[in-house]
Amino acid sequence: MSVYDPSRYIEVPTRELLDAAALGFIGVDRRVVQSLVDRGPSAVADVIAFTREENEAHRIDISQLVVDLLRHWSAPEALDVFIDIIRRNPDDVGDELIQALLPFKEKAVEPLLELYEELGEEAGSDIAFLLAGLRVRDERVLALLLDRLEYDAADGAFCLGLYGDAAAKPALEKMLIEVDPGDVELVREIQFAIEQLSAPEPEYQPEPVDIFKEYPKTDIPALDLLDENERIEMLSSPDTDTRAAAAHTFFNHDVEPKAREALLKLAETDPEADVRGKAWAAMADATEDAAIRDKMLAILTDTTRDIAERGGAAIGLYGVADQEPVTKVLEAFYQEGGKARAKALETMWRSLWKPFAKFFPENLGDRDPAIVRQALRGSGYFQLTSEIEKIASYFDRDEPFDDLREDALFAYALAMPGETTRGRVRGMLRKLEELARLDSDEVDLVKFALDERLRLAGQRPVFEDEGDDEEEAAPEPPPAAAKVGRNDPCPCGSGKKYKKCHGA
Repeated sequence: MSVYDPSRYIEVPTRELLDAAALGFIGVDRRVVQSLVDRGPSAVADVIAFTREENEAHRIDISQLVVDLLRHWSAPEALDVFIDIIRRNPDDVGDELIQALLPFKEKAVEPLLELYEELGEEAGSDIAFLLAGLRVRDERVLALLLDRLEYDAADGAFCLGLYGDAAAKPALEKMLIEVDPGDVELVREIQFAIEQLSAPEPEYQPEPVDIFKEYPKTDIPALDLLDENERIEMLSSPDTDTRAAAAHTFFNHDVEPKAREALLKLAETDPEADVRGKAWAAMADATEDAAIRDKMLAILTDTTRDIAERGGAAIGLYGVADQEPVTKVLEAFYQEGGKARAKALETMWRSLWKPFAKFFPENLGDRDPAIVRQALRGSGYFQLTSEIEKIASYFDRDEPFDDLREDALFAYALAMPGETTRGRVRGMLRKLEELARLDSDEVDLVKFALDERLRLAGQRPVFEDEGDDEEEAAPEPPPAAAKVGRNDPCPCGSGKKYKKCHGA
């Protein structure tokens, strides 16, 4: 693979750049889009050629980028490409693709009719909608939409209203008589469609194309899709954010010698403090090596270094935070306050070392959201039930604490009063749902936290395998002899230490 420099994207051939995006080697951001737009319509042929290739190695669907580019260039050759994109995923035709097809008007009718015939009624809903939206008077389109009315009355009525052909009125009026009057929504849909047939013909006005609107200013490669060797290569990227993110992918994993060597080099030589910090943190697995541990300690105690680097070294030491001299150095780092305190608190809760529990309550009322975030996490992981009301107070806060709700929910689930058993956690979930009015994502978050609570108590999780029927769940295991420690095997059965598995 190649490691790409965003500042030199314009020098990379079009198809190679598109391949890099589809392989996950670069993020699809405005820098990529700009470099492609700057090539002008002369790049159309290469973009279309890219869509014609079958490459099983591609990990990311970048068809939206292709649509946006061809639409931006108003490329007449794009129609076949758009039809192929719809064919590959007919159930998910986005608004941008619809807007890209509308200017083709009559030219799009024939290929869309053929595609509808190919896909059939069940998969053809979006195709029917596209044909209706073109508003091209064609007997074949009208016949298709009338058939659609018989197949799916609501969908067919909507499409016929959009199509606007008065010839559909008898069929709609007949359907209105036949439907159950109690089906209020369907009756309303058909009545509205009939009204639309008498409405003035709208004048088509193409929407202005802002090709950059939906793309982030910068983005990193899809590192979670890359293998270890590819991620090691990303450590040498010219892009600072990419190097930092690539280093972070090794955090809390068993780091092989090749990756460890690359991370150590990055930690010692990178010009950016944040990258160095991420690299030190990623070597948390290597602290059994006295030389690496001593280097981290030296960074942590060097007050001339940037907090980003020192904080990364602190996180890297979390697995040995209960050992001298790490404990003393970490507590001194905490006393520096500000960003240093936030990083120290994160190291403390990750360590799961009980004597650190005393540091969290006093920080739940701090004015710095970064410190409060770590105080919430620590209060949860150390199960500080005495602080439960303070934790709950962050469910709904104004700025600057308005983004701490998820941290508070997670902490509350870990620390809420009640005996920790597999039989009781569902009741805890119901209580928290009632208390905090959880949305679906928050329910999943709380389920994970409650499973984490069980693991900390040395018990098997309940929600991890939702396939188990609640009433047919396995018998309650005998109480654990002791709570799971950070160096104990994880109760999930992975074979890893808890701190490197669910304790991560």
